[in-house]
Amino acid sequence: MEPADWHVRAKMTKPQQALELSQERLAEETPEGFSADSSASVRKSPGGEPWGNHHLVNIRLSIPLLFARYYVTIVTGKERRSRERRAIERTKHPLVKFGNVVVIVACEIICGLAALYMLWLAMAYFLLR
Repeated sequence: MEPADWHVRAKMTKPQQALELSQERLAEETPEGFSADSSASVRKSPGGEPWGNHHLVNIRLSIPLLFARYYVTIVTGKERRSRERRAIERTKHPLVKFGNVVVIVACEIICGLAALYMLWLAMAYFLLR
């Protein structure tokens, strides 16, 4: 069902739509006692990133490949999400997807080849000694 102001939304540009939708979402997620403006300013302030900066491992890389840049992020730390949130995110972002499987298999192949190479070097070292 279209909202009452569908004719206004139809004339909006994509950035305007994104801004309006993010403001609506922000108003829904604003903690009790905070106004939408104060909550937004906290998120925009230094250190106000959504993931915070309190993780044991926080590796963020930007890799140029061919005609585009790709990013890799590895973040680990103590699990703080609720069981319900983990279940929602598990359905929203399943582990078994084509790209994930390709990366996991490639990492396993690289690690396996590195282990075989190290074993070959160790054997050569001890045999030629």
